[in-house]
Amino acid sequence: MRSIKKPFVPIKSLIKTLPVDILRVGMFVVELDRPWLGTPFPLQGVLLSNQGQIDLLASLCKTVQVDIMLSVGDCYEALLGDEDDIRARQRRLPFVEVVRRIRSGLVAGPAQPPKVHPRTQCSALEEEILYSHAFFTELRACLRRLVEPLQKGEPFDLAPIEEQLGNLSFSISRNSEAILWLNRLQLTDGYTYAHAVDVAVHLMVFARFLGLPQKDVERLGMVGLMQDIGKVKLPPALLCKTEKLTEEECTLLCSHVENSLEILSRQPGFDAIMLETVARHHERIDGSGYPRSLEGDTLDLFAELAGFIDTYCAIIRQRPYALTLSTQKAIAALVRMRGGKFRESIVDQFIQCMGIYPIGSLVELNTGEVGVVIQQNQVRRLCPRVLILLNADKSVERHPRSIDLLMEPLTPTGGQYRIVCALPEDAYGIDPQDFYIA
Repeated sequence: MRSIKKPFVPIKSLIKTLPVDILRVGMFVVELDRPWLGTPFPLQGVLLSNQGQIDLLASLCKTVQVDIMLSVGDCYEALLGDEDDIRARQRRLPFVEVVRRIRSGLVAGPAQPPKVHPRTQCSALEEEILYSHAFFTELRACLRRLVEPLQKGEPFDLAPIEEQLGNLSFSISRNSEAILWLNRLQLTDGYTYAHAVDVAVHLMVFARFLGLPQKDVERLGMVGLMQDIGKVKLPPALLCKTEKLTEEECTLLCSHVENSLEILSRQPGFDAIMLETVARHHERIDGSGYPRSLEGDTLDLFAELAGFIDTYCAIIRQRPYALTLSTQKAIAALVRMRGGKFRESIVDQFIQCMGIYPIGSLVELNTGEVGVVIQQNQVRRLCPRVLILLNADKSVERHPRSIDLLMEPLTPTGGQYRIVCALPEDAYGIDPQDFYIA
């Protein structure tokens, strides 16, 4: 008996009927509430690529059917929720607008912490940036207020900083990339100050990635902020010197560790573990560090983490005596120290934490488009979320859009988007500091 070939019927769970007012670029429309004939759209459906198509559909229909699997970018995950979820995503500011507001100082963040997605256990990047901006800014202000009493040798209060570090640790638990972006976007005043914030942020992010308890995450954040505080007692000319230091100058510079311990030992919030971490954060497992040339197992986890992150942040930040490196070149430099100055496991875990393409990295896609990595995917490190900056012909994308490579979006020719290579930070004349928010 001949079998009858049944017509293809899409799986119901992959098709959603939506009102036209919540359509967005990236959704794939497969059916209308009217015949396709008499519309300018192809019978086999249409991938919405611009607002004009959405406006035209709104003039023709009240509802349409959207295929989740054929939709691209962040539309894929948006469609997994209900209609309220989709509307909530529509109200969310795009990444570029959030960044512009941060850089312009015009930020009105939500009063409540962002909701955590039940599947990913993470908050939305844009919402977390807006929410966390206020206490991240306050943390930096608290640090600046310490400068005067430190220089005068007067007592100072670390309680306000501890409070903001607590807020910071909760934000990192929801979305660590938000804090990394805030740290990247905020303008800083001077290498020493910027470096302290860099170290604190990266230490907390890495500690959270390693699964350390929240108390230890906050401890390491405080250590990161304060471990070089003894430099306030050194001559400013020494800290700004661009030429090679003399032997006497090197000895004087190394004395900042002892200065830091003298200052911090008088602070009730600094326990013995934190003081020991400060004392040893310039030591290295091969014995090449200072001030005691400790090596191997004499360095505990906290001390090695603090020293490792201190090194990483030093080479990604413009220093008086050396050029800055891109995040990828910085990681490559750390790999060369793997098994030498730092344990293999520390280097390997940090690369897992930061990803193959750290946030802020420029990448070229197989379409010829160029983008900046704005968010990692913890499951598939080769598939981050990317903000498109340049079109395939390398012209400027005037309306930057983000695509999530984890969702396997399709290119205009029907292939799957993928990263071809990482690019140097000045590729195609891009200024990594502000090109994508101009």
